[in-house]
Amino acid sequence: MEYSIPYLTLIVFFSILAWWSNDTKNEKIRKRLTWLALGVFLFFFGFRGFCFYDWAEYYRVFMTWKWWELPKTEISDWQYEPGFMILMLTCKSLSSNYFFFSFVCAAINLVLLARFLSRYVENTPLALIIYLAMGGLVMSTDLMRNSIAIMLFLNALPYLEARRPIPYFLICGLAFLFHSTSLIFIPFYFLLHRKWDRWVFLIVFLIGNVVYLMRIPMLMEIVSFASSIIDPSLKQKIDAYMEMAPGVGFQISIGYLERLFTGILVLIYYNKLHVVRKNADIFINALLIYFALFFFLSEFRVLSVRFSYLFAFGYWVIWLDLIKCFAVQNNRRLFVCFLFIYSMLKIYQSTNNVIYRYDNVIFSTESYNLRRITFDVYSETIK
Repeated sequence: MEYSIPYLTLIVFFSILAWWSNDTKNEKIRKRLTWLALGVFLFFFGFRGFCFYDWAEYYRVFMTWKWWELPKTEISDWQYEPGFMILMLTCKSLSSNYFFFSFVCAAINLVLLARFLSRYVENTPLALIIYLAMGGLVMSTDLMRNSIAIMLFLNALPYLEARRPIPYFLICGLAFLFHSTSLIFIPFYFLLHRKWDRWVFLIVFLIGNVVYLMRIPMLMEIVSFASSIIDPSLKQKIDAYMEMAPGVGFQISIGYLERLFTGILVLIYYNKLHVVRKNADIFINALLIYFALFFFLSEFRVLSVRFSYLFAFGYWVIWLDLIKCFAVQNNRRLFVCFLFIYSMLKIYQSTNNVIYRYDNVIFSTESYNLRRITFDVYSETIK
């Protein structure tokens, strides 16, 4: 419990700001509350110490790579994507302190996130709570490359709405320089804005639940079939892997029940969501893709989680829109209470271990060597 306290305190603080922002009619106060929330967010994550997992690898690369090595090394042999490497070494040329680089990445992410939220949501503190609970906590700590790519893509959405392909593809290309998974966003220019019938959502959602609950190794079967055509020996290796890893997939959990609950609400209020938001299709489709990736890839936990993060932004908007869909005020309050309680549970579950112990470099932080010892002892048993 002690390791989760800083993160839970942050959620409670944002909850107070969210309530205040919703309660006041003064637009100036709302703007100040938004700026306060963003400032606290940057202070918390921008000045974080060695928290979570990926810092161990990023720190090593930051300390070992030099500017003069880039021209002498093939781009394919660079440790990370070109955009991220250039950003990292630019920061290193300004300061050899890893935490300065970490702060710059956090600041870039927050500027891009704030720009996205200012366009699509009214209550930024509440949106930050949902963001942290639904993928944002990991994005703000571990996924330093991927998070920048995702935030860039979010700022390409206005061009998707306006059907302006050139700036959309240019931004996706820029995102690709930070993480190669951004390529997945390119074909969605032709799909994400489309209004699909409610039955499409229902069919995909139902099939996904069946695959998940029945633990059907759908992806492995497809790969096995394709490999049997290409190389029979490869098929034997894949089949052997499947035999060694029976019962793949997730069990019924609070997270699964939440997805089931959210999916049902979207189906019930499918038409009303389009009334609440003119461009609701983008976020409904993103949420459906999130569900599909989570359910259909559930046999590979890392793949399922990492790829579903790419479309978690559907939650950040749809959950707020669902509040407006309830006609009865008490139902709105109950749903907001659900969001708060679930976010607290999600954050607690995600941080209740020594690996997630929060440090802030402004006050004091554990040295790399000491934190690395803790990391090496506990990381493999937790992950």
